[in-house]
Amino acid sequence: MQNNQMNIYEINNLKQIIIQKDKEINELKIKLPNSKVYMKDIMVINFLSTDQNIRCGISCLADDTFAEVEEKLYKKFNEFRKTNNILLFGGNIILRFKKVRENNIHDGDTIQIVKPE
Repeated sequence: MQNNQMNIYEINNLKQIIIQKDKEINELKIKLPNSKVYMKDIMVINFLSTDQNIRCGISCLADDTFAEVEEKLYKKFNEFRKTNNILLFGGNIILRFKKVRENNIHDGDTIQIVKPE
């Protein structure tokens, strides 16, 4: 009889775990409804520093904020994180919290990094 009670307890416990996992899955589905990225949407922005220490392409999406792209760059070149760099495209200062698309940056464009003296 005691084995049956333990089995029932274990079954009920597993049912509760399944209910919790289903809830977590549904919450994740809500957070990431259409998170597919297509190859054609990926672009590469080239970065070139005035001192020529950075010559690098960073992949991103047009809907990424420029700050997200800049963070990817600084993960590769951490020493540039220590300075307040100016990022230029077409002679204009890039607005970091606008999307790449809103800064009129396209696949293959080059961003100039001006490191303060």
